[in-house]
Amino acid sequence: MVDPSPESVELARFSLWRSKLECDFGWFEDAERAMESLFSPHAQQHPETLPCLILLEPRLPRMEGLDLLHMLRSQPHTRALPVIMFATSHDQADATRSREAGANDYLVKPVDAREFMELVNQTVQHWLQAPPAQTEPR
Repeated sequence: MVDPSPESVELARFSLWRSKLECDFGWFEDAERAMESLFSPHAQQHPETLPCLILLEPRLPRMEGLDLLHMLRSQPHTRALPVIMFATSHDQADATRSREAGANDYLVKPVDAREFMELVNQTVQHWLQAPPAQTEPR
């Protein structure tokens, strides 16, 4: 999760813990820290260590989430990572820009904590339990 809000991060972490999903949870408070990890030589040489899903807040300090998304889509080792924009903005133009930049989905964070945790849980379950993409026709 790339999000500057400790409250959002704790709600997401608690939601995943409560759901008993088998997944590690990582947090970066800004795009620069996410880039250090996602574009490190180790991550490039060992793509299996990359996250299986990224929840990305579009409005980050110093560097916008969309800029990070563009970078993720430009690199071979991160191009296929599912990236869900997890935003506070209801603006349809933001959602459109995110999808055009390669986001897999654009979700608006609910204000209510219970709804927020449910949305995180549903999103992660959907993306972690989705069958893998076929690489060859049958």
